[in-house]
Amino acid sequence: MASQSHSIISASAYLHLKPGITLAKRGESYTLGLPTRGLIIDQPLQVQMIRSLSGRQSLREISRGLMWELAPLMLFARTLVDAGCVDASLLPLEPASPKHGDLSAELIRARTTSELTLLTHRNSEGDGGKDEFANRAKLRILISGETRLARHLLIAMHASGFTSTRLIARAHLPHRLTPDDVCGLVVRPEDIGKLRAAFTDDFIRGAQISKPEVEVGITPDLIISTVPIEWDYVQRWMSEGSIHLQINQIIGREIEIGPLVIPGQDPCLRCVRLIKRDNGTDVSHEYIRSEAPTAAISYISGLIALAIGEYFATGQSPLRATSHWYDLLSPLRVPDIRHWNFHPECGCQ
Repeated sequence: MASQSHSIISASAYLHLKPGITLAKRGESYTLGLPTRGLIIDQPLQVQMIRSLSGRQSLREISRGLMWELAPLMLFARTLVDAGCVDASLLPLEPASPKHGDLSAELIRARTTSELTLLTHRNSEGDGGKDEFANRAKLRILISGETRLARHLLIAMHASGFTSTRLIARAHLPHRLTPDDVCGLVVRPEDIGKLRAAFTDDFIRGAQISKPEVEVGITPDLIISTVPIEWDYVQRWMSEGSIHLQINQIIGREIEIGPLVIPGQDPCLRCVRLIKRDNGTDVSHEYIRSEAPTAAISYISGLIALAIGEYFATGQSPLRATSHWYDLLSPLRVPDIRHWNFHPECGCQ
């Protein structure tokens, strides 16, 4: 990552502090960073340079203004970028657009900004999270199984920039919405009777920050299953090499999220089932389709959307070959975690 961040640091670069980063005096020195971590700054020129990072002056201009040689100033700038404290651009920051401008453009800008405010803290590339956000629209994600959780997850994905996410029913559901579909968040009582497909298209359009502009491939980049395991689907995903994530049904007060399976690299869902059998775990409830309560839907869908963002941004996920059990009646408790191995009776390896 460091070499990539260094490539955008030049004398003509414009730097500004990432959202949430502050410079605070601590005795004789200063701390630059977030409330939980930061850098100690004890040189007066460095403090003045940080205070000049408005995004509207280039490093060369700041160097001249502070009468600080350009080479050491740029070296310190690289330190700030690598520490995840600043973003850099080859263009100056534009002033905030007036609120009375194009409403559609203002809406897109406001929603994109809220996403970038978080994504910019993912790494130290210094691009403000723009590349990560732009790449999301290129990913083809399928949510397999239409449930109340699946619909809310679909909205969370589209609203987060994953605009090529689709919902596959996997069951013979009524053509029109029924009382069983109502959760109060996506489907409301007044939506009962609406055509299911048309309603889904409408709430996708309302959730999207912008429409996808890139043609996506046929093979999905990820499949998320929100219904009980159907082994013919699992076999198809394995044979096609489709990466998939299993979200089990709520059992008692807990929900099992995971594992994330990369075929050929990770233990498959059949390995997991065989290991549970060997351990004497009753899995009968995992085959019973059920709906999650409303607060749990919000919690789980947000958690999954953020975890998927992490996976595609970093190529890593704590859900690979792992299940996390979340206690929905004690949601701030650290989840119970189980790591899975290949099972000798399964031929997936």
